[in-house]
Amino acid sequence: MLVDLLSRHLRLERWTSTSSPTRRDSEEDEYIEEDEEFEQYEEPCRPPAYPYHPLNETEIRLLRIVPGTDTIECALHQMPLAEVRYFYALSYVWGDTRHQKTIMLEGKPFHITNNLYEALHQFRQQPFDIGHPKDYFWVDAICINQNDMEEKSCQIPRMVDIYHAGHVAIWLGHVKELPADSLFKKFMRRANSTPPKISRDQATKTLFKKADSMWMDWEPIDEDDNVVLHSEFGQDYEVIIQVVANILNRPWFNRVWTIQEASSLDTYPRLYVGRHSVYLKKFIELWKLLAMEHRPLFLCPGSARMVSLGRIDALHRSALFDGEGNPKKMDMAEVLLTLLKIAGKKECTDPRDQIYGLLGLLKDLGEGDLPEELMPDYHLPYEEVYWRCAALLFESVGDLRLLDCGRNEIGGDVPSWIPDFRHLSHMPVIRRGESVRVSSDKRVLHVRGCVLGTFRDFITGCASTHIWPKFKAIPIALPIRLREFEEHILEPSASIRGMTIEEAFDDMISGLTRLIPEQGPETFYQVHRRLSNSFGGKRSWFDRRKRTTNIRLKEEAIADQLSSPFLLLDDGSIVVVKREDAEVRPGDLVCIFKGASELSLVRASGKSYTFLGQCEVKSGPLKGEKFEDDFWADRDVEDFELI
Repeated sequence: MLVDLLSRHLRLERWTSTSSPTRRDSEEDEYIEEDEEFEQYEEPCRPPAYPYHPLNETEIRLLRIVPGTDTIECALHQMPLAEVRYFYALSYVWGDTRHQKTIMLEGKPFHITNNLYEALHQFRQQPFDIGHPKDYFWVDAICINQNDMEEKSCQIPRMVDIYHAGHVAIWLGHVKELPADSLFKKFMRRANSTPPKISRDQATKTLFKKADSMWMDWEPIDEDDNVVLHSEFGQDYEVIIQVVANILNRPWFNRVWTIQEASSLDTYPRLYVGRHSVYLKKFIELWKLLAMEHRPLFLCPGSARMVSLGRIDALHRSALFDGEGNPKKMDMAEVLLTLLKIAGKKECTDPRDQIYGLLGLLKDLGEGDLPEELMPDYHLPYEEVYWRCAALLFESVGDLRLLDCGRNEIGGDVPSWIPDFRHLSHMPVIRRGESVRVSSDKRVLHVRGCVLGTFRDFITGCASTHIWPKFKAIPIALPIRLREFEEHILEPSASIRGMTIEEAFDDMISGLTRLIPEQGPETFYQVHRRLSNSFGGKRSWFDRRKRTTNIRLKEEAIADQLSSPFLLLDDGSIVVVKREDAEVRPGDLVCIFKGASELSLVRASGKSYTFLGQCEVKSGPLKGEKFEDDFWADRDVEDFELI
């Protein structure tokens, strides 16, 4: 493969030096040359692989993009993976499957999503970078028969091998403006800001070139260990930040399948945004430094994925060099739980892929065969897939943080302790629970712990969309929600603890100040008071001008924090139920289980209990409690049966 790569670079140098430019790019310093042999290339005689033929255990299908300017045409071939010397493995997001376009595959119409169509069209225009007529591509939507469930079940565990064997090309879409409803619309724009000096396209090109050349042509840190990116980008800095935020809001960073596709950074996956590209590893390095200067970048949805990719890459290195936390020395269930906690919340079209989308990585990082409970089977309903997986993880590892999910929308006759893997939260290092046991019929989770009691007061959760502050208006529901929270939770908590309401509020939101500076035109508490004292409705022109980025982020953070259910405990502790859809009722019990790091909310059901959700202490005496041996010294520990 290395020989092929070197030969390709030498061939491109010859083309660049001997060919005359026939088309000038929009940038004056870039040219696209034509290859004299480009149109004369003839496809070798291979049997077409479409209509599909069954794949054996070693075979894959690969496609080639036929040169042209009209309808996209592709050839599809079938061959053993071991015999393929060079190909691109495309990592992308399918997009809305209801909106499709047609290509010609082996002379026959074939429907693909708009996003894949744009990727193939863009690569067809870049034969000197990616998409040369001799280049093979592996694209899941085309190279796997999506209508054959048996083939899908067999190919899914092989996907990591395929992506590691190929050169990963990550398609994020074209350079574009931020969507109107984006959280990061006008991300850095101020009321008195001047128009940007460069376009988004130019900023993307500059960003990627700087990332690829960092530490070689320039250094982002000065002699005093200060990050100097602001001065390096100069007057283009704000546009660069907008471009980074725009990229991190792309759907690719939220999808489950893209985790394993780009998991090994040492294989040098490359990001493509329109005609610009950058190595993913270099982009992550630059993002970390930019986020150190501009912390709101950490709020971008893609930032969590950037961290996840770095941690999975560290697992690869640990397995390779037998480092600390070597996954080869763990059992398969522990490796899967490690991957689940690293990946956190992720999206997919088929709910079963929340588990199946990580099996390739599991097979690659773990040692041994997949447990029977994890073997892909698309004939099973997703509820049963989740049930079997959760029972295996609790039996094998017993980490009760697996109970922590933001929502639980599993229907049917499924036990309350089965997590909804679509809404699983990020978790720190694994904690084994020695007192956790699953019944033989897989319906009861046995744990040990103690009841802390019920609660003095509570407020139910609400949809964050109903109270989300907008640029032009404050939703009427937001002041109502803030006043409800202050009356039932905040003010009584401050009274019990002998402090002011402002002190109790500041203690509750102290974690937010690590990302959003408290300094600014208004403090967090001042923003809270202004919103709670308003009546909602349209903002005045003057109020819109005063709403700086700092104020906007504080308003949105407060709304996000207060959308979940809240409890007030007898000691004044303010507790948020992390399951935003939990239906809290008077008489529900607050418990702590041995081996858990957070409280749990349960409801008595005869001698058993229904699990309602894990809870986070936001303020009060229990805040920061580790629930270690000292805590349990004088507690009455009892058995709990969660059903």
